[in-house]
Amino acid sequence: MSDFHALRWTTPSSDAFLPLTKPATAVHELNWHQPAELVFDAFANSTVLCLPQSMLLPEAERLLQEHGKRYAVVVSETGQTAGIILARELHNRHSVAMSQLLQLPWHELTLSYVMIEAERQPMITFKQLTQAKIGDMAATLQAAGRDFVWVTDDTNVVGLVSSLTILARTGESVRLYPRAETFSEIFKAVKHTNLVDS
Repeated sequence: MSDFHALRWTTPSSDAFLPLTKPATAVHELNWHQPAELVFDAFANSTVLCLPQSMLLPEAERLLQEHGKRYAVVVSETGQTAGIILARELHNRHSVAMSQLLQLPWHELTLSYVMIEAERQPMITFKQLTQAKIGDMAATLQAAGRDFVWVTDDTNVVGLVSSLTILARTGESVRLYPRAETFSEIFKAVKHTNLVDS
């Protein structure tokens, strides 16, 4: 560092800066005391993106970006709900580990390898949803340690409530504390996270 010299500086005043355009602020019309139905994503609406579990990850990533979605429901070849994929999960440790385990490049993996299985999400009835507030749904997600809650009409799953939708519509984040359900999840979380990467 002997060849370099620090320049002499001064503290700028606010007059030295050009006026900038006012930053855009998100408008959140909802709060946690309003009906939970306002954050319900129904399958009957075209707002829920559904992708086949045989779809390759790059194609799924393209469609999520194209539709401006942060998650999609994954369906089986028979049209049944198989799971959920979060956009952020496409390039996480799990997808890299699956790629190494299967000895396949990332772009050849299908959604079936990286999706969150449908059975791992909690489920409530539509009647419960209609009687709940958004805050109740946030508390349910938090208690379950999951990003999604399925909603059923007593026979079929008709939609879901997502922590991402709650955040987008209220501006408040649901603090999630994932719960380990198997020994391998506890093993990974507590001690040997470096083994997952290798």
